[in-house]
Amino acid sequence: MIAVITYDAAHRKTQDLVYKLILNGYTAIQLIVIPWAERANYLPIYKHRPSNKVSITIDEFCVRLNLKFSRLEIGDINEYLIKNNFKHILIGGAGILPGDLSKNHKIINSHPGYLPNLKGLDALKWAIYYRQPIGVTTHYISDKADEGELIERVLVPLYFEDTFHNLSYRIYETEIDMLVNAIKVIENNKTILEALADDTFKANRRMPHHLENIMMIRFEDLRKNALSFKTI
Repeated sequence: MIAVITYDAAHRKTQDLVYKLILNGYTAIQLIVIPWAERANYLPIYKHRPSNKVSITIDEFCVRLNLKFSRLEIGDINEYLIKNNFKHILIGGAGILPGDLSKNHKIINSHPGYLPNLKGLDALKWAIYYRQPIGVTTHYISDKADEGELIERVLVPLYFEDTFHNLSYRIYETEIDMLVNAIKVIENNKTILEALADDTFKANRRMPHHLENIMMIRFEDLRKNALSFKTI
């Protein structure tokens, strides 16, 4: 049985993750549903995460896909996971989870940045801004955000023909694919398990608007110097 931790709300990444799991032959899936916490509505100039989820409740989603689900308070997840034997635990959507979860369970996260270089929020934007590697990382979580143990990381290409939104969606698709693929990587004993703790790189916050504009100028510089997709 695969557990997917997610919010008690329609959530695009969770929906796409579950679809991809099912299409890859994983049918024994259970959602661990935690309360949705409203956050300050920050509106970036340049959106880089898809948001057109199917507007459906978790109950309806699970009924239509024949999935089990359990609603839990965040503080009850640890005990629930101890009592239930899940082969793999994936994060579809969650904020900061309690530290005891990472100490007692192997929980897999997919981060849209190349760790340990790009921790925190808006990883793609900060990668472009700082001219850091653009990539995606799967890892076992720890009690610190975007650390833990490395499962796999890949560089995501930028092409001359790209727009910022093309690249953003490529990152997103890679994130979903790698989260599903992490199961095979682990079962085939191909995990790297390198420690991702590195104080050289600090976790980033949301990119402020004035830096977003600079980021887009740097994106254009990178794009103009990238190889054409047609020549790859």
